[in-house]
Amino acid sequence: MRVLQKPMSLLIASVALVGFLVAQEPAPEQPTLSPRDQQEVEFGKKVVAEIEKHYKFITDAELVERVDRIGQTLAEISRQTPTVARYGESGPAPFQYTFRIIDEKDVNAFSVPGGFIFVNKGLLEFVSSDDELAAVLAHEIAHAAHRHVMKLIRDDARVQQSVLLPALLVGVFGRLPSQDFAGLMTGAQLYRIARVSSFSQEAEIDADLTALEYMRRSPYNPAGLLVFMERLAAEERKRPQIDWGIFRTHPITRDRVETLRRALQEYGIPIRRREVSPALAVHALMEDKEQPDGLYTVQFEKIRVFTPAPHAELGSSRARAERIAGLLNTLLDDGVQLFEVQLSGDRRAVLVKGQEVVRVLDEDAQLAGKPAEALAEAAREAIRRLLWSDAVRLSI
Repeated sequence: MRVLQKPMSLLIASVALVGFLVAQEPAPEQPTLSPRDQQEVEFGKKVVAEIEKHYKFITDAELVERVDRIGQTLAEISRQTPTVARYGESGPAPFQYTFRIIDEKDVNAFSVPGGFIFVNKGLLEFVSSDDELAAVLAHEIAHAAHRHVMKLIRDDARVQQSVLLPALLVGVFGRLPSQDFAGLMTGAQLYRIARVSSFSQEAEIDADLTALEYMRRSPYNPAGLLVFMERLAAEERKRPQIDWGIFRTHPITRDRVETLRRALQEYGIPIRRREVSPALAVHALMEDKEQPDGLYTVQFEKIRVFTPAPHAELGSSRARAERIAGLLNTLLDDGVQLFEVQLSGDRRAVLVKGQEVVRVLDEDAQLAGKPAEALAEAAREAIRRLLWSDAVRLSI
């Protein structure tokens, strides 16, 4: 990314070390690995050694434990789950996975052949739940399990042999003028980039869908990958749009989002975004500690919906606020249109899809020093703003 974008240095290191695969005899470190698997692990270790020369790593025990705990849960699932590869080779693969945190602020993660997974500290700061982090780690495990980098190396070598070498021979033996020869080679290079970029995009889609297979069998919510991609797409919109054309190695995020939405629907997995990401949820936030049991406001980001007063029968301000927030989160995940947010006949309550969500009591009006009808009107407009904010975020 950015996330799920792999550093170009990794690809360069992979291509530079491809000869190692042919020339080096594998060392039998793990009896459960085939000679071919051992060879891939040894190759990965060479790449890791290059990465270690250029990056610093996080050693904070809490962060390391979190990433490793989630990663190893998914790694074990990946070793036990047969998966069909849309690109690369079908799983499972028997790799023993390691997970390390790079001290970089970019939202990024990548996988090295043989089961070596790297996550940037910036990604850990971006994800808002273990479900989202699990989704990213599952995606990277899928890259390793389906041997995507090894396939990319082979595909690149094949394209070079089928395009660059013939172009070179035509230029040399055809005695083309230098300008024509340069144009011929440039065209061949651009074709190579386009082909390898398309292979890489296929690998990303395969990793997304394979990650869902792992997530379905895990304690984590499979919708975490969709929510993560939607949040990433929302961040993309804040930056200038660049069409990388044939140089793009990842599918456009919105395309990946649509693919994931369809897959979740096909699996019958409910998309409960606010269960996955606290960053998307409406919360009951403490407003005034001086009040008995505290005073709480129903709020999403800077949108304040309603501050209920304590009530003898309905409970504390916190209990009432949490009930309203819970109802709103459920309704928002079910899908709400602006016109479905209405005032009741007495104009003292807000109805969402016909269900009463906010009822303004006399105690609420007294606390706010405003008429109950005005508070209900304000709550309705706040909920509509909340819906609008959600619609903008999802309009990828």
